Amino acid sequence: YRNTNASKKVLILDCDNTLWGGVVGELGWKNIKLGEEGVGSAYREFQKEIKTMTKKGILIGLCSKNNEQDVWETFKKNNYFSLKKNDFTFSKINWIEKSTNILEIAKELNLGLDSFVFWDDNPLERDKMRTLLPQVSTIEVPKNVWEWPSKLRKLDSA
Repeated sequence: YRNTNASKKVLILDCDNTLWGGVVGELGWKNIKLGEEGVGSAYREFQKEIKTMTKKGILIGLCSKNNEQDVWETFKKNNYFSLKKNDFTFSKINWIEKSTNILEIAKELNLGLDSFVFWDDNPLERDKMRTLLPQVSTIEVPKNVWEWPSKLRKLDSA
């Protein structure tokens, strides 16, 4: 999780269509895609890869435009999660701009923005992050969820 400029210490993740398939606020926790079959298993594999990173000392956190109660209910009630609430060092689940939340997180953790990696399925959110906080490493997320675990592994060994 290194590059030539700085050691990456923090992985910031979106929730909807990143940790699971679908928008939990619209579908409800029972109807998201996360499980042992189809694309749900791809999201599960991605979560397993994230869990591996936590064991290597990488801090993980959530930065998601969502209702916080919906997100934690999903974690609690869906049995296919590889990640648990206590795996996350921080969470900013609200309707505030993600760059504002990340600035707050950096201040709370006392880390420079160049320590952060941002993973979000939404190209608009990624573009905003690159524009507003260029010091944050914003990952160009593959369209195919099945490619995500290997992309994350490559980052970890880079």
